[in-house]
Amino acid sequence: MSNNVLVRFFLGLLFPIYLFSQSANNIEIKQIDEQLALQKQYILNIIKNINNKIYLKTDINQNKKNVKLLTSKIHINTSKNNTLAVKRDEVQLLILKQQASYENTLKNIIKGKQTFKDKEYFIKLLNNNIIELNKEILLPYTKTYENEKIKENIVSKQYTKNYIELQKQTNTQSFVLKYLLEHMYLYRQTNFFIDEFNLAYLMSTIDSISFISYLSEFTSYYFNFTIGEIIIVLLIIFFIRILNTRIINIVAGFIAKIFIRKKYDDSEDIRAYLQKTIDRPLVLSLYIFSIHIAIHILIKDPTIIQQILPWINTIYISLLTWTLYSLLNNGINVYANTLLTKYPNVRKEMIIFILRIVKIILILLVILFLFSQLGIDIKAIAASLGVGGIAIALASKDTLANFFGSLNIMTDNSFSQGDWIQTNDVEGTVVDIRMRSTRIRTFDNAMITIPNSQLANTPIRNWSKRKIGRRIKMYLGITYESKMEDIIQLKKDLYDMLENHSKIASPKNIESTKTKKFEAIKKDDLSGVKKTLLVYIDKYNNSSIDILIYCFSKSPAWEDWLITKEDVLIKISSLVKKNNCSFAYPTQTIMLNKKLT
Repeated sequence: MSNNVLVRFFLGLLFPIYLFSQSANNIEIKQIDEQLALQKQYILNIIKNINNKIYLKTDINQNKKNVKLLTSKIHINTSKNNTLAVKRDEVQLLILKQQASYENTLKNIIKGKQTFKDKEYFIKLLNNNIIELNKEILLPYTKTYENEKIKENIVSKQYTKNYIELQKQTNTQSFVLKYLLEHMYLYRQTNFFIDEFNLAYLMSTIDSISFISYLSEFTSYYFNFTIGEIIIVLLIIFFIRILNTRIINIVAGFIAKIFIRKKYDDSEDIRAYLQKTIDRPLVLSLYIFSIHIAIHILIKDPTIIQQILPWINTIYISLLTWTLYSLLNNGINVYANTLLTKYPNVRKEMIIFILRIVKIILILLVILFLFSQLGIDIKAIAASLGVGGIAIALASKDTLANFFGSLNIMTDNSFSQGDWIQTNDVEGTVVDIRMRSTRIRTFDNAMITIPNSQLANTPIRNWSKRKIGRRIKMYLGITYESKMEDIIQLKKDLYDMLENHSKIASPKNIESTKTKKFEAIKKDDLSGVKKTLLVYIDKYNNSSIDILIYCFSKSPAWEDWLITKEDVLIKISSLVKKNNCSFAYPTQTIMLNKKLT
């Protein structure tokens, strides 16, 4: 009986202990569940941010300042032999760097999702960061932590706090990245065309065909490429060929819709210009791209690929430069007339001159890019040019003189393309003003090239710099048998005829520019407007009484001047008859002395 009582007594003591232990276990399980729920919610928030393409809002500049500050503190404490303070700051520095790396990983995941990276990209990105987190970065600080965690001084407490924070952060980040790696479908859907439908997949599929696999083994052993690789290369070239036959019109039409307004009636011509501009560069770039892919497929030696790639990249840049220059050049050709009509002060020679300078700059940039791709030190080349600058300047002084001579011609506006000019030795029409020389077409249809330095220092007579006024000057000889009254009336009729003539410049039909402002140069003189009209009995000649006729045609064009002059001559003949006068012609009167006879 006593034994039963004793057993009951012990059971009564153990039951509350059992209940307490069960309750403690339930509390611990509940805490673990809450912790897992919080971690799960944290990860789901991260995945939600990734899907919504929301970047973390950490202040990068502040992070850099904190890193810089901690680095300086470490140097100071090291110099003062404050070992514990140094380790405290080193742990804090690890926390900041680890945090920055973690956030950069999440940003790269979002960018990879936006740019449709393949599955391997995300796997490699996450694995690399997980490996970094699994490195035992806390191991050098663990022994110090065990010694300092029981101490009560400020530095020890700060060190302990930093150690625990770094440990928690490492575990949390590792847990999150592993979860993202194992549950990639939550933020990135599997895409067959991106993940599986690639060149390697196609080549392996072709080479796995039974009757091709033997050939592939043979070619792979002797020629270092497989049948699948050759087929893929040929398919790429065939696809590029089809693309070249159709893409030109599509791209030209697309650009035309964007850049060409509906108000232009010559939109078809502009489209032809655009097609001409992008035709060859685009075709060549696509063929170069196919060769680029073929090199990566067929050549297995990375050293050879690295030697070829600089040249291919330079070709890409050259084609891009060619396209940009062609767009600029053809665009100016298309809109030049509209531009010159809208802005009369713009000179087409200046536009062409600027285009040539742009062309030279673009060529130099391509050459510099090639040098950089080939590993040539551009700074060394620039330094050598600086040392040999004097020799280069002396060797190219004539070229520089001609270049600055062309600038003088442009800025002074001495003449323009198409002007009729006359120098000491040359007379003709300006064909082209180049960077070094000017070409002139003479009236006997010969082409003369004159250096701009010589032309800039030569007196130039520009017959085209006239808006109104090509001179008509003649002497009208009237016979001595005509009456003076008739000659005076003829003179008046001639003046009235010229003053009222529609093609003769006179004060009556040409308005002068009148202004109250002070003018250093009269506009009429600057534009070459001449409206002088003079008709006078000038002198008694050997066999005639001469009437001076001096006037200017309204048109400066030579053919119009000839037509005007012809009409004036015809009307002069009518007026001479009307006034009972006669044209004089050279005569000689012989006087004989009667005594001699």
